[in-house]
Formats: sequence, structure tokens, C-alpha cells
Amino acid sequence: MTAERRYDAIVIGSGFGGGAAACRMAEAGMDVAVLERGRRWEKTDFPEHFDDAPALAWHPEVNPRGLYDLRWFEDGVVLTAAGVGGGSLLYANVQLPARKEVFSSGWPEAITLDELLPWYAKSEEALMPTTTPVPYPAKVKAFTGTAKEFGGRGSKLAPIAVHFGEPRNHPLSGHPQEGCDNLGQCLTGCPLHAKNTVDITYIARAEQLGSDVYPLHEVIALEPPSRKGGRWRVHFRDLQYDTTSVMEAPTVVVAAGTLGSARLLLQSKAATMPKLSPALGEKFSGNGNALGAIFDPTAHGTTDAEVDVGPSITSVIDLWEERGFILEDLGLPPSYMVLLEALRGVNAIGARSRARLRAKEVAARVGAPDRPTSPRELKVRDLPAPSIEDVLTFLFIGKENPAGRVKLGRRGQIDIDFDPADSQLLYDRMDETLQEVAEAVGGKPVFNLAHGPLGKFIIAHPLGGVPMADDPADGVVDDFGRVYGYDGLHVLDGSIIPSPLGANPSKTIAALAERGVAQLIADRS
Repeated sequence: MTAERRYDAIVIGSGFGGGAAACRMAEAGMDVAVLERGRRWEKTDFPEHFDDAPALAWHPEVNPRGLYDLRWFEDGVVLTAAGVGGGSLLYANVQLPARKEVFSSGWPEAITLDELLPWYAKSEEALMPTTTPVPYPAKVKAFTGTAKEFGGRGSKLAPIAVHFGEPRNHPLSGHPQEGCDNLGQCLTGCPLHAKNTVDITYIARAEQLGSDVYPLHEVIALEPPSRKGGRWRVHFRDLQYDTTSVMEAPTVVVAAGTLGSARLLLQSKAATMPKLSPALGEKFSGNGNALGAIFDPTAHGTTDAEVDVGPSITSVIDLWEERGFILEDLGLPPSYMVLLEALRGVNAIGARSRARLRAKEVAARVGAPDRPTSPRELKVRDLPAPSIEDVLTFLFIGKENPAGRVKLGRRGQIDIDFDPADSQLLYDRMDETLQEVAEAVGGKPVFNLAHGPLGKFIIAHPLGGVPMADDPADGVVDDFGRVYGYDGLHVLDGSIIPSPLGANPSKTIAALAERGVAQLIADRS
């Protein structure tokens, strides 16, 4: 098959890692192509109502223009985004650096918090974190009150990649933005482009400089050069026209997300790249995430949180030194508040869809996992308006054991071995803490790890599977994301992170990509 076009570099994926890599290579004068399996999302395209969301389930054949990629495994469900901009389209914007202590074991010696500080700063050219300004949304005040009632602890505002204020053109890319209007829709797509998402920052800048971005292009195989210094062949499927083709470049950056990158490399190891490290697939984790809620608090200063108003996350209570995790407030769009009923046991999935999901669960158990969920499998039933009067919602992020593994199944699909019991002490401490907080504020706690359809554990911050290390026996890539044994191949996304971060991962993914692509450019000169 003849390559349709040759580039200096091909980037697979357009999230935090791929976006940063494409932008910086374009700034260095390289001719760059970005292959993204999802579509472009304009600010008016995102779902406004909960009833609309299931129709946006991404599926390469049934619905390639979807937004939510929900992958079913026996040990849990992994939720990611599909679209130009990757996970930034649906994340809560939090830009916290990793905890200093997480780098003390399991990481390459060169990677420390001090080493990453200038690269964190570099990423801020695009992501531009700031804190929620006054007048604060009600949930900021309620979260502050909750921290005070909980043993006199304090909370702090989280740095978030959101533009507040008058309309502007983004300083890096020139893309127009409106200011945040506290719509609470960060997790479902911002209709104002107030979020500094990757598509309107890094990617837009790369396109200004001549890079080509190909939406609805799913990479299906990598073919290494036949000789040293040759070109990689990247095989892809055009999901819009259902055709396949090839691009060539001497440099390839894999940034397809944790599952996407691990899947592509595992399949390549079996087919064309046998020298990939035996560590491929190891150190998978869910970044120590869990959800909790306290219904009907009564203590002064903790009521009327209005968690559906304001950025999805605004504040943090830091219990890392004391208990090994942090708490963040977590809001939902107004029409998605019904999801909180799921924490209390209400089933939002219709009977036929539930049956289809049960079939998918059975398939995962008998060796057919990694199947994207289709729109008909997520059809919601008619539900009454939620009966929630008042609620405080929390995202826990803790020091999880990265003992999971991504593996290749009998039919060439990937599977994950991920058991929350590997970090049971952490989750027990989270549950106990939520009980204490609820007692302090006079509310009713609900802590539920199995908060997904059919009671499945949902992983929204997957990390690892293509871990970095100083030795190819222990990792697939070095500290710059260069793949051991294969010149010209780099991985720069969450899959290279070998441990939970003690923070939301986006800032660290971007920083590692900034550092890695800077070295890539230097190596070419």
C-alpha cells in the first residue's frame, strides 16, 4: 500500500500529550500530521441534557461522531473522550502538579517535581490556569464551610484552565473564547469555549503553523522502518468514508490515551514490533479516584451548595499527609443531577439497554472485552426529577497501588487486570473520612466505588500501561518518552505515567509531553 503523504512527524491522538507535541514540533518548523479518531466539537455541539448524552456514545462503526468512549472489561469500565482535543473536552480543568513524594519510587531517576517545574510552567502558555474569581459560586462557600466543620481544616481554590471575564482571543492560538458563566457544564463540554481545551489552544496553534489535523482517522497499525533512519508507516482507517490508508514519517508520537496507546503497542508487539519491552502493559492504575456525596447537610455554612452552578471543580481539601488523598468538590450540569440518584441506587438505564450491557459484561468475562458501548446500550429510561434537596459531592484522589495490567486477549483485543482490592486500605480510609465529614456537617453519606452501570467500577483517569523507566526491562520508554529499541518512536500521554499522581493528571501529562517533545526536537538538530 502506497503512502498517501509523507510528513516530518505524525502524532496519533490530540489530547494533552498529542496536542503539546504537535504544537511544539510545528513551532520548530516541522511538517506535522495529527490523526484523531474523533470528530471536531464546536461549542454548540455538546449535549445540554442528560437524555441526549447516551446518543453520543462513540463507536467506530455505529457512531464514530460520538463523544463518550465507554469500554467494557470484566474488572471495570474505562471512560474516555473521543474528539479533537481528547480528554480536555470533558475534564474538570484542574491543573494541580503531582505530589512531590510520588516520584520517590517507580519513576526514572531524572523525573522529580523540581525537574518538571519548568515544564509545568511551559504548559501554562496554553492551559493558563487560574482560580475561580469572586463573587464565588455557592459551592465554594459550602466547601469552605465543610472543611471548617471537619476539624477546622482549610480548603483552597483549585487552579483551573478556565477563562473568566470578557470575550477574548486565546493568547497562544488566537482562538475566540467567551468568559465562564458558571453553567456547570465542564464535564459535558463547554458551550462558551471558556475552557482552555487542547483543541482551541495547542492544536489551534499547530494548525496556524501549517499542521494538518485529520479527525475521524483511527490508527490501526504501526510498521517500523526497514532500515535505520527510515520512515515509519502508520496505517489508519478513515471512519467517515470507511477506507484505509497509510502515512509515513521518520518520527511518530503515540498519544492515543492510556488505553489507545497501550492497545496499539500491544497489537504492534504481536505483529511487527517484537522488541518492545516486556514491561508493556504494566503499572496500569485509575489514579486513585473515587466518588462520594453527602445528602442534606444541616451544619451552618455547608447548606445550599448548588453544585450545578460554577466550574465543575473549584476547591480542594488536602488530606494527603494525614490520610493519603485529597478531596475536591465536584459539580454536575443541572440536567445531569439525576446521576446523583444513581449513588443512592436508582437505575437510570432502560430495561433493554440493561440487558445489552449484561451481555457485554458476559462477553468480557469469556474473553471478548474492549468493546465500545453503542448508543442503544446506554438508552436511559424516563426518570422523575431528582428528589435531591441539597448535596455536597466529592472527588477523592489518592495513593493507589499501580498493580493493574493491560494485556492482549486471545482475539487480539486488550483486557485489563484491575482489582480495587489492591488498594482497599486507601478506599476504606476514603469511606471512613466521608462518614466523619458527614457527621460533622449533619448529612447522609454515600460512598460508592461501583458507581457505574450494573455496579461496575468506572475509571475516568486511566494511567500507565506503557510505563517509563531507566531500564527497558522495567519500562517501555525512557524519561523523555523515547521507545526502547525503536528509533523515531515516542509515547507522550498518560500511558507512560508509572504511578498515581496524587492530583488530577492533565497538568503532568502536558508537562511530560512538553519535556519529551523538547528533547525530540533537540535530537533532530
